[in-house]
Amino acid sequence: MSALHWVALSRAHGLSRAQARQLAEQLGSAEAIWKANADLLASLSGLPKERFVALHKISLEEIAQELESLRREGIAVLTPDDAEYPVLLRDLRDAPVVLYVRGSLETRDQWAVAIVGSRLADPGSGDKKMAWTHELAKTLAEWGITIVSGLAHGVDSWAHGGALDARDGRTMAVLGCGLRRIYPKQNRALADRIIAHGALLSELEPNAGPCGAFLMMRDRLIAALAHTVIVIEAGDPSGSLDTARHALKLKRRVLAVPGSPGTEKLIAEGAEILEPSRADIDELARSILSIDRIEE
Repeated sequence: MSALHWVALSRAHGLSRAQARQLAEQLGSAEAIWKANADLLASLSGLPKERFVALHKISLEEIAQELESLRREGIAVLTPDDAEYPVLLRDLRDAPVVLYVRGSLETRDQWAVAIVGSRLADPGSGDKKMAWTHELAKTLAEWGITIVSGLAHGVDSWAHGGALDARDGRTMAVLGCGLRRIYPKQNRALADRIIAHGALLSELEPNAGPCGAFLMMRDRLIAALAHTVIVIEAGDPSGSLDTARHALKLKRRVLAVPGSPGTEKLIAEGAEILEPSRADIDELARSILSIDRIEE
C-alpha cells in the first residue's frame, strides 16, 4: 500500500515533497494521510483545507493500474518506506517521495562519485578532456566506485561511458524527464547499457517530457547520490555549477578542473583543484573510499 499512497501524494497539487514527508511522520504513514480528514490535515500542515479535499479526489484505482503497468515494464517504484531507497537521498530535505528506477540499485552504490560538466566542451581541449574524463570514470569505477551523472551530451556521456568500460563498473543516470521519455534521444543506446550495469532514476512521472525546470531539479539528486562531486567544465551559470552548489550545501566533497568560468568560480570559493596533468586517479580513488567509509 505504501507506493500507492506515496504516488498519490506526489501528484497532489500544492503539496511539496517536504510537506508530504512531514505529514507522514506526524501521522505514521502515507496511507494515514489518505485516511485522515481534510480538517486535521490542514491543522497539522497549516495549508488550506481545499488542498486536501482535492487530494482525496485522486483516483487510487487509476494509480494502482499504473503501478502494475510500470511493474510489467520493469520500472520499480521506491518510496521513503522502502529499504532499497537510496540512503544518501535521505539527506535532502526535499528528497523525492517517489523514485522511479529502471535497472538495479546495489549497496555499493552508496560509494559514489558524481562527474558532471558541460554538454559542449571547450573546442580547444575537447578531445583531450573527453579522453581524460573517460579514464577518470573508468579508473574510479574499477575501484568499485559508482559513477553518477545526468545522461546529457558531453561530460555526462563520457563519464557514463568510462564507468561502463570498466571491469564490473557501475553507473547511475538521473534524468530530467520520465523514464519512458529518454532525453536526449541520441543517448538511448547509452541508457540501455546503463540499465544493464546500473540504473536510470527519475522523480518525475514516467511520461513527463524534459524541460529546463526538470533538468535543474535533478541537479540536487545527482549531488545527493554521491559523496564526492567532480566538475570537469562549467559555465556560469550552468547546471553543473548548480549541482556543485547543492553538493556544498549537503557538505559533500567538491573537486573542480580549472579552466572554465564555473569551475574557476568554484575553486575561488574553496573547491579542491583537480588538475588532469597532475592527478593521480588511483590516489584519488583511495581518498574517496577512505573518506566515505569514515563517514559511514
